[in-house]
Amino acid sequence: MKKMMLLILLCGVMLTLKATGQSGDVIRLEGEEWVLMAKPIGYDSLLCRRMGDFLPENVTRSTGNYSGYTAFWEVRDGYLCLQRVEADVYDEVSKKEYTRMYEVKDLRPIFAAYCLAGTIQARWFSGELRAGKGDVVRYVHDGFDRNMETERVLTVRSGKVLETQTYHNYRRAGLNLTKAQGEIVHRFPWKRFPEYRGERIRFSLSDFQLTADGHFIDCDVRFIYLRSSQEMINDGNHPLALALKETLKSIYPWEVLFINGKYTSEYRNLTITLRGDITHNKGDSAKYTIVGRVYGESVRQRPPYDVVHAVLVGSNLSMVEQPFQGWLTDSTGCFRMTGLEAGTYHLKAEYVGLAPCDTVVTLPSQHNDTLRMVLPLWYDYILKYDCSPELSKENILKGHPKLRLVIPEEQEQKIRTHFFWIKYGVSYDVFYPLKKDGTLDCYLGVPNHMLTAYNQVVFDYLDKKFGTSWRKEAPKGIFGLDKSLDEFRDYKWFIKTLHKESKYPVKLLAKGKECLLRIEYAVDSNGYVVQPKIISCSNRSFRKAALDTFRKVMNVPTLLKAGKDTLVVQYKLNSSATVNPDTDVLVIGYTPCDKPILMK
Repeated sequence: MKKMMLLILLCGVMLTLKATGQSGDVIRLEGEEWVLMAKPIGYDSLLCRRMGDFLPENVTRSTGNYSGYTAFWEVRDGYLCLQRVEADVYDEVSKKEYTRMYEVKDLRPIFAAYCLAGTIQARWFSGELRAGKGDVVRYVHDGFDRNMETERVLTVRSGKVLETQTYHNYRRAGLNLTKAQGEIVHRFPWKRFPEYRGERIRFSLSDFQLTADGHFIDCDVRFIYLRSSQEMINDGNHPLALALKETLKSIYPWEVLFINGKYTSEYRNLTITLRGDITHNKGDSAKYTIVGRVYGESVRQRPPYDVVHAVLVGSNLSMVEQPFQGWLTDSTGCFRMTGLEAGTYHLKAEYVGLAPCDTVVTLPSQHNDTLRMVLPLWYDYILKYDCSPELSKENILKGHPKLRLVIPEEQEQKIRTHFFWIKYGVSYDVFYPLKKDGTLDCYLGVPNHMLTAYNQVVFDYLDKKFGTSWRKEAPKGIFGLDKSLDEFRDYKWFIKTLHKESKYPVKLLAKGKECLLRIEYAVDSNGYVVQPKIISCSNRSFRKAALDTFRKVMNVPTLLKAGKDTLVVQYKLNSSATVNPDTDVLVIGYTPCDKPILMK
């Protein structure tokens, strides 16, 4: 049995060595040509053989195009249709290569069963097809195992295109799995497995799951192979498998690929070989690595104006034990210190405009988590010279109470001349004009909670002197008083707002009409919802009502991630069938009436 499993393993390796990347067909979608990462004709063995017989003997075949042809496709009347086939042939006489083109009329003998009204419908094909354009984000030298910047995934059943999803793929820098073997060996908890000391252990892994910022979540351990004993372990929950996952979780950040809606690694299947550490005891000469990432605090420049952490590119790192050496963080905020001996190291991270961060690392570490260093705002300076309850009290004692606020650009003159300032003897210390695009005209370096604490001292002063009536007369934009400044406009806010603003059209409610819509929308780099587009609708009469709701949130800056997404809106009568499980926004009409019925 062991020999059989080993034979299967070796065969798999040989197949991998023979595999090579293949050039795809071409498909025309909405007037643009996309690379089709497949050859649909090849999915039917009979058609594949007929096509091979049809092509001339001198057709040029290569390791990148075994079939020798490129097919051109389009979606017509909802069906995947073959337009033409092109094949490169080599003329022995002229010693030149040229392209032969075969139109639909030439291909009819091959596809006679699939010809309809002058077209060739790919009714033999069912499954998913990927069409891409732009740069290659992920490439494996095996068939069509690659992904491009923009991809459209077509769901096809018997030639009919049922659904098309668009994805925007990208790669985020980090530690690549194929280059992490040394780090994994150092971090693997060998002390828990003395029976495998010196053993070569091969892990076959697949289905890597990562977070957006590079944290390892999980993977499938298909099998574990022990080389010396030729033992095959087919247990994904074996202690060795769990220890490997624990080790992978301790390393951060991993290289992340966002591929067709999922965060994953470059390879769908990967084999990692580890040799049992024989130098982890005290007194050894093992070399260690410190992997870390540096973040800096900053103030979010839109509500709720809180403190956020962002990776710092070009942050300087130094080590007391190596005073003549330094390191800089890369484009992802990561640093890597290699070749370190066992011992204690004092690290310091610095960046202009932020307070430095110090930490102590002992190698080998009991905790193998990737080091995370956060450089804070200069709070000491802010509290002493810029914004603190003590500074606010000093202003009141001097007879000049001041408030901190945000002034929308179009309301600047109105708020500047507001009667409130003269009536209650208050002025504003600093203002941050809010531009029409939702961004601040200058950098806000003090977070909301500190501005609110500063203003709270003035609030208490006004309450004591005038009571609470002044609050109703105060202009908008004052931190701690204007609740809109504390609003966290994330996805939950987005859905909640759509719920609140959605209305059931009166005429359609009276007629007992219902509808299910799928709406695609985009979020730009400034957090604005743009380009709402209905991609499916069961009742066209509801299109305007749904888009009108979207327009009410399009002029508000949000914290939504940039990119495209879709959601489902259902207009449903209270007495009708159950809610569609995909529904994101539910609008319920109760009874026919003369007024719009808000959703439940």
